[in-house]
Amino acid sequence: MSYSGLALAMRVVHVVIAVAFLLYAPVAAAAQQVVGAGHDDGYIGAARSVRIYTENLPPFNYLTDDGLSGIGAEVVSAMARLVGHSGKFEMMPWKRVLSILNREPYTAAFSMVRIPEREHEFKWVGPITHSETALYQLADSPVKIRSIEDARNVSAIGVNAGSASERALRALGFNNVMPLYAPNTGLKMLLSGRIALWETVDLVVTSQSRQLGIAPSRVVPVVPLGKYDFYLAFSPSTPETVILPWRQALNELHRNGVFDEIQRRYGVKSQILPGPRKTSFSLLN
Repeated sequence: MSYSGLALAMRVVHVVIAVAFLLYAPVAAAAQQVVGAGHDDGYIGAARSVRIYTENLPPFNYLTDDGLSGIGAEVVSAMARLVGHSGKFEMMPWKRVLSILNREPYTAAFSMVRIPEREHEFKWVGPITHSETALYQLADSPVKIRSIEDARNVSAIGVNAGSASERALRALGFNNVMPLYAPNTGLKMLLSGRIALWETVDLVVTSQSRQLGIAPSRVVPVVPLGKYDFYLAFSPSTPETVILPWRQALNELHRNGVFDEIQRRYGVKSQILPGPRKTSFSLLN
């Protein structure tokens, strides 16, 4: 074969290779997209099947004739719709909820207070709302409480069983802590004299006062403790890739205004920015 014939043959081979590459590239890219999509669907599928728990604590989460309601429940339900989750949440006592999250992956719970002691025990998405916390006393009580140290001398301080406050008070050496296993009865116990102080948040005081038909002014905050940020908390063994769609869903609720609208309906001033933030509970932590 002459030199010119060989050169022509080589040019033909190069053209064939180039055409083959052009034809193959879109197929390869499409195949890669399918593989990638399958991989993502695995994580999204897991995010959609996370088992989510809560407790009965109005106005954050509570049962009505129409199902689960409350400020925390509404925010998490809106997130669930964006993720593609069923939105079916299981309600049970808080200590049992914490036990499940400590044992089982692909589980989550709301509305959980984020405090430094819990920081590495869970994985956090939120805040989903916030509230002011304090020690409350009957307005006409003859015993005057002016500081956290004064609270050591009362007969009993009611706190939600398994709560951040119970943990903090016990760590500070308080021996007069009374866990409330039915947290929606705190005001009743304060009114009946079974507890002398009640550690709770302003939204709960308003909710339980309304429920009992009494003026919220009958109880007063005597020792402000700080601010609670509430979160959707995931078990520590849940992969970050499974949690990511929930974070993205919350960001979208901030972007489209749904988050602020839910907060307003429950009387919460929405000044919450998405992203990591640790609760400041200054007097107890």
